[in-house]
Amino acid sequence: MFSVILVAVIIVVAGGIVWMRRRRGSVRTDQLPPEGIPRETLALDAFTHGNSCLAEGKFEDAIAAFQQARELDPKRPHIADRLAEVERRQHAASAMPPASLSS
Repeated sequence: MFSVILVAVIIVVAGGIVWMRRRRGSVRTDQLPPEGIPRETLALDAFTHGNSCLAEGKFEDAIAAFQQARELDPKRPHIADRLAEVERRQHAASAMPPASLSS
């Protein structure tokens, strides 16, 4: 009799563990765009791309990426700061005379 009760308790505990893991692993779909990727993640990707473009001197691409990041996650003030940085560097680059080529 004791072994039957012990087996029943083990089955109930194992079932509870499986149920909790499945419940914890479920994804909330109310915060996901249709593609299944959170907007914050897409904004971070656009922000990172904008930083890469800015480092390479691709100002137009950087502006487009930062604007996309701002549209996806408008609550982040650092995105506007980076847009201002792009404009500052773009203005500084256009003010410098072109480098002369030595042959």
